[in-house]
Amino acid sequence: MEGRLRMIKGLGIDIAEISRVKQIYGRHPRFLEKILNADEIEVFNSLNTEKAKMTYLTGRFSVKEAFTKAMGTGLVGIGFHDLSVLNHPSGQPFIKTELFKGNIHVSISDTDELVITEVILEEEEK
Repeated sequence: MEGRLRMIKGLGIDIAEISRVKQIYGRHPRFLEKILNADEIEVFNSLNTEKAKMTYLTGRFSVKEAFTKAMGTGLVGIGFHDLSVLNHPSGQPFIKTELFKGNIHVSISDTDELVITEVILEEEEK
């Protein structure tokens, strides 16, 4: 509704090394299924290069970590499959989850070595 105040409920930021995630995935291929749900795995499998796949996996891992920080819980009571990190046709990432009913803002940035993510949870003032 227009004119309603919105309040920041939580802010989470995470940074992850692509090489570290690649190393874990190389030793434990089931890491993929632990972190990504079916929709995310479909996107992962559609990517053409190993670099793109590892950046994608690292980004999804990092966003989910940032989300738990924004919720103020860490991974206590929240599983990686409790949320999906997908993209709008424009490329903008979004989180699909039942864990938070307000607006969720997501940013994912990467370099050759790192992925940095930010999640802001916003809800209407009561």
